Amino acid sequence: MTAQFPPPVGEAEQRLLSHEQLEAALRDIGARRYHNLHPFHRLLHDGKLNKDQVRAWALNRYYYQAMIPVKDAALLARLPDAQLRRIWRQRIVDHDGDHEGDGGIERWLKLAEGVGFARDYVLSTQGILSATRFSVDAYVHFVSERSLLEAIASSLTEMFSPTIISERVAGMLKNYDFITKETLAYFDKRLTQAPRDADFALDYVKRHATTPEMQRAAMAALTFKCNVLWTQLDALYFAYVAPGMIPPDAWQPGEGLVPEASPAAAPTGAPAAFSGGDVPRLPRGVRLRYDEVRSKHVLLAPERTFDLDDNAVAVLKLVDGQASVSQIARTLGQTYDADPAVIEADILVMLADLAQKRVLER
Repeated sequence: MTAQFPPPVGEAEQRLLSHEQLEAALRDIGARRYHNLHPFHRLLHDGKLNKDQVRAWALNRYYYQAMIPVKDAALLARLPDAQLRRIWRQRIVDHDGDHEGDGGIERWLKLAEGVGFARDYVLSTQGILSATRFSVDAYVHFVSERSLLEAIASSLTEMFSPTIISERVAGMLKNYDFITKETLAYFDKRLTQAPRDADFALDYVKRHATTPEMQRAAMAALTFKCNVLWTQLDALYFAYVAPGMIPPDAWQPGEGLVPEASPAAAPTGAPAAFSGGDVPRLPRGVRLRYDEVRSKHVLLAPERTFDLDDNAVAVLKLVDGQASVSQIARTLGQTYDADPAVIEADILVMLADLAQKRVLER
């Protein structure tokens, strides 16, 4: 069977596409515009964000998750057919749950709590970025006010979500020691829910977009939804990553978190802080290695790999099981013509982080 490709834009605007061509055109929109391509997501999945940047993502994304059933309720109220309403209301159940403590919103709250937030702070939405609120509210208004075809077509981003979910879960579990499978439990059910919902919506769009104008409207609706998702990441990127100019009314690192246990209350077996006289060493099975494929050093541990910045590589090259932290700092001070005391302070923070990950010991 010959593959069906979408015709050139000019041609598509002039004639009715077949169902196969319309689906191909819709999937092409996702291939070019879905937010898995956004720089913020690439940093998130590759372990390039710090804990506070991950927290900012979890906090802001909560507002989107919380408004999905609001959006779906607005669409449900407009559906003229009982069978359609029965199908669509399952989306609301998926997010709100059948009972207290159930549903996707609850699981996202668990994710936010897993990265350190107090539940009440997340529920308040007081720390979310203005652009997050604006873009999500715009999506709710779009679904409430545009045609049913456009409203349903805007949900077709779910065609592409299994790919981003797989990347996200694998990348975050690999790269962030503070993330667990339980933290990311929200995504487990979405791997089956999203394809189910996308199949229904795609079939509806193909059957009801019966003119070139309606097909263009469906494609424009999907493009709009991709822009909603992209805009949320734009806001996160420019507020918390580059250049990191956080608006004064948005979440500031440290706000709304559950207080961490003091060192004295740390669980038995938790590594104590390093001091200048301690001699750090790599545990058995952990080694520094240069990855030829990616042209960078990584720290290999059993079933885990940690990407390293240049500062960490410079320190770990001197971790030989004989040099103390202070000696390493003096060596680096001579190499880089810098104050050893300042270097030692930075090293102690880095070593403590690696010790928490169980890839360094004294």
